[in-house]
Amino acid sequence: MKSLEGRVAIVTGAARGTGAAIASRLVELGATVLLGDILHDEGERVAEELGERAIYVPHDVTKRDEWERIVTRAVESAARVDVLVNNAAVLHLGTIEKTPEDVLRRLLEVNTVGPYLGLRAVVPVMREQRAGSIVNVGSVDSLFGMNGITSYCASKWGLRGMSKAAALELGRDGIRVNSVCPAGGNPGMYGPWMSQLAGFMDETRAYTENRAIPGEAPLDRIAEAVCFFASDASLHCTGVDLPVDGGAHAGRFIPGFNTL
Repeated sequence: MKSLEGRVAIVTGAARGTGAAIASRLVELGATVLLGDILHDEGERVAEELGERAIYVPHDVTKRDEWERIVTRAVESAARVDVLVNNAAVLHLGTIEKTPEDVLRRLLEVNTVGPYLGLRAVVPVMREQRAGSIVNVGSVDSLFGMNGITSYCASKWGLRGMSKAAALELGRDGIRVNSVCPAGGNPGMYGPWMSQLAGFMDETRAYTENRAIPGEAPLDRIAEAVCFFASDASLHCTGVDLPVDGGAHAGRFIPGFNTL
């Protein structure tokens, strides 16, 4: 992986899980990272663990003024913003009939509108630099649908579409926009639904095991994919969807068929 020495990155949802792993890898590669989150104690703890190049900033991605604040903090401390990682997200499991519209609106606000506000906040700085990398953390659920998560899919497909349109709009300004689409991430997101999922353990296990590479993507591999887009190794890549899903998007592995 190419060095990110001297680069400045903003990572949302960085207090735990995928965001914390991304922030950690960016720091390892030499970047100064502003960690945004609404989980203040956890965010401060992660920043302290990562050292002097990690700065925690309380940040709600749905608030325009808080986007302005975190970007201003980056510019004041380092005079630039090189990387934005839109990672913050919320999950909802539930059928269409059991998902009220206010829940859908909340998912869209965090998972889709939040990254849009992020683009609006960093683009002026990146345009002036004539360089920048925006990485939107989508999901395997932004590549194909699945029953029971229609609201979540709607928000993540919206983010993926936004990434492609923004890549076309900003490419001539030296700004790249790409998506990382993992099958996995912060296991804590599933916490509220574990009791319901307990009744479908065989089906859930089959969902993750019937892939070319079984299991969910480890956090460090998701982070590595994000850092690829953040670095100069991907200078001619924009509008790309990079699945980190063990081949889930490629189709379904059928046990026994490889012995035919």
